[in-house]
Amino acid sequence: MDKNGKILIVDDSKFNREILSEILNQYTVIEAKNGYEALEYMKADKNIALVLLDLVMPEMDGFEVLKYMNQNHLIDEIAVMIISIDKDDQSIEKAYELGVSGYITRPFSSAVVLKKVNNIISHYKRQKKLTTIINKQIYEKYKNNDMMIMILSHIVESRNGESGLHVLHIKKLTKLLLNILVKKTNQYSLTLDDMISI
Repeated sequence: MDKNGKILIVDDSKFNREILSEILNQYTVIEAKNGYEALEYMKADKNIALVLLDLVMPEMDGFEVLKYMNQNHLIDEIAVMIISIDKDDQSIEKAYELGVSGYITRPFSSAVVLKKVNNIISHYKRQKKLTTIINKQIYEKYKNNDMMIMILSHIVESRNGESGLHVLHIKKLTKLLLNILVKKTNQYSLTLDDMISI
């Protein structure tokens, strides 16, 4: 696993991909020649930290990739920086509206590309660290809740032999029912965290 995260370069030009790979040789780089291939990489590899995306590509252009990433919440996990010949203000504005972290037009300075990539990767590492800390805290909270329910069920059971097990069974049944409910309808906005916390 790459601690820095991987960089995915998406461009239909092999020459452009090679130039960027050379500039970013301190990182693990993956190359995709079109939007479809890029999305397959993003779905399969959870260590991609940054996508360097060209906008003008045949079959599936950069905007279509961004729309897919937004619809499937990949943009929340993976930063995107546009590197394109397209200098049109509307394209730049649209790209930022779709959640990109940066926009560089060609021709570009190698030093500027490297600096911007370093900044985005640093932000990615901080975000991953924070996510890990928060997940640990959430796990501890749920563990403590389960322990409290167990203690209370033992207290209840010591007063009434059947009630303690009843409390634990009710908890299990509630989780099962909520799980079925969420699968059957989207009427209730229950997250996995909501169900675990019961």
